[in-house]
Amino acid sequence: MGFTLKQVETFRTVYETESVTAAARRLDLSPATVSATLAALEASIEMRLFERVRQRMHRTPEATLLYEEIRRLNVGLESLGRKIRAIRGSAQPRLRVGCIHAYSGAIVSDTIARFRVRYPDTPLYLQIRDSNTLRDMVVSGELDLAAVADESELEGLRGHRLASLQAVAVFPRDHTLTRLEQVEFAQLADADVIALNAEDASRKRLDALLRQSGQALRISIETPYSSTVCQLALAGHGVGIANPATAVGMEAAGLAFRPLAAPVHFECHMILHGSRPLSEAGKFWATCLRAALAPLTERYGV
Repeated sequence: MGFTLKQVETFRTVYETESVTAAARRLDLSPATVSATLAALEASIEMRLFERVRQRMHRTPEATLLYEEIRRLNVGLESLGRKIRAIRGSAQPRLRVGCIHAYSGAIVSDTIARFRVRYPDTPLYLQIRDSNTLRDMVVSGELDLAAVADESELEGLRGHRLASLQAVAVFPRDHTLTRLEQVEFAQLADADVIALNAEDASRKRLDALLRQSGQALRISIETPYSSTVCQLALAGHGVGIANPATAVGMEAAGLAFRPLAAPVHFECHMILHGSRPLSEAGKFWATCLRAALAPLTERYGV
């Protein structure tokens, strides 16, 4: 005994409409095709399903039993369909992502907007922390993936570099440096400079370059985050050296920035656990983050 899904669907439609003609309209088939398919099913299962009286299809008791079984199976298939849709993203389990402060403004906002196009209902758990804290959270399983700087240790993790961005000098829009296309160390000699902490990898690169060139900057304020550098520079407390990913989000507030004419850069790496597979939503988040960073990498990539 063998039958096809087409035969089952034809039987169910005829059962519900009690008419070959009505079933043909619903299935977008010819009445002759519906009759032939139904006859083939009855022959296959060796069971009479309808008594044909005039132009009506009277259901046999066997047909009713078969229909109820098909309905029960169909409910199971619908449930399976819902689960498949959930796995594909319409009800994707919560995605847990992390990001350092430098990318937590315009870049993360753009990433979320892109992500929502495919996963509009997936709950997001977003942590904004320093690189080492985010690394520990990925290792412990608290986060699925995170965007970190290059100072993070990657042992036990998988890492992919998303961007390497040239450092920028940041200052208020009415500052004299706005007339320049890029800013050299010599043009900062008399400025109060706001810089990242000495432990930061980009700050270490900056200090190494200054030593090699025999130059010095007057560091008036040190802080762990590029966002704080930009805020203090905008308030007039000095000229900052910051990540352009942070600076772009503050242009509307009046912040101006120009590339630093020195090989000082900021890294952005995506990290995930070395042995845990990433969901499709997680992979798409990484794709969206890379796309959000693309305009910056085109303009400031090194």
